[in-house]
Amino acid sequence: MVMDRGSAKHGPARDEMLAHEVGGLVRARRDTRVDEWRSPEPPSEDSPAVAARPDGVGVLGGAPAGMTPADVEERSELARWLGRAVFPAERNEVVDHLRHQHAPDRVVDEVRGAPEGVQFTSLGQLWRALRPGAHVEARRH
Repeated sequence: MVMDRGSAKHGPARDEMLAHEVGGLVRARRDTRVDEWRSPEPPSEDSPAVAARPDGVGVLGGAPAGMTPADVEERSELARWLGRAVFPAERNEVVDHLRHQHAPDRVVDEVRGAPEGVQFTSLGQLWRALRPGAHVEARRH
């Protein structure tokens, strides 16, 4: 049985090497190289502006309806320190988890503003408690 790899330009070892080279960029959505000289040079001032996607939306995409890009960043920062393992949890358990993870004080202070005695089952539920009226996807599509 012959397996179609979709590319005949190079073998599996080269595919893995190429995937490893861009793995950090794909996961972090930013350049992760420690040595600045390894990073690609930014476009020059006289280069024409080119959108990352044909529809003009940036690489990171746009903010969902009802959220500002700052809201997206703040929710992502909170998710970075929490993860899924902490839920379900009450406010004090979430704060303890954030401290254990060495989260920044601004993140811990924001979670302290959540109502006490409420069991949060997800990051979305916690986010809605911290930001009443903020848009959060109810389910994934």
